[in-house]
Amino acid sequence: MMRSSLLSSLWVMLLVVGCAPDGSTPKTSLFEEDHAVAAHWPSGLQDVAVKLRERMTPGDVTSTSIAEVKGIVGWTAEIAADTNMTEQDWIPIYHAAESLSANLRQVDAEFTEADRRQIESLCELIDETSSRVPEFLPNLANDES
Repeated sequence: MMRSSLLSSLWVMLLVVGCAPDGSTPKTSLFEEDHAVAAHWPSGLQDVAVKLRERMTPGDVTSTSIAEVKGIVGWTAEIAADTNMTEQDWIPIYHAAESLSANLRQVDAEFTEADRRQIESLCELIDETSSRVPEFLPNLANDES
């Protein structure tokens, strides 16, 4: 009886302590990629439009800026979903980003005029939608002192 109690206690200790090698820290995430954030990751929804426009400067488009535009467009719906916008406002951004992302898969060396218009259209949609999201509204507190 004592032996089974002792074995049960050891089993519980192994479960609690885990099997991590000595000196290592326990894993805090199930996703290995969590620690790697791209340098061009936008700081928020409004920054998506800023970063896209920065990478669209005629003559400055490179394979790196094309790859970054593709990445930013791909992240747009996720970044928009992290705001307080309504689902009604999020859906058009999602569809616009998905459509643009599909079109940009064909781009290798240069954006076409149609690509540029579609990117700018997404930026304008972001600008317009951001103006309705409470967290992006200017602070209009009255100064009653």
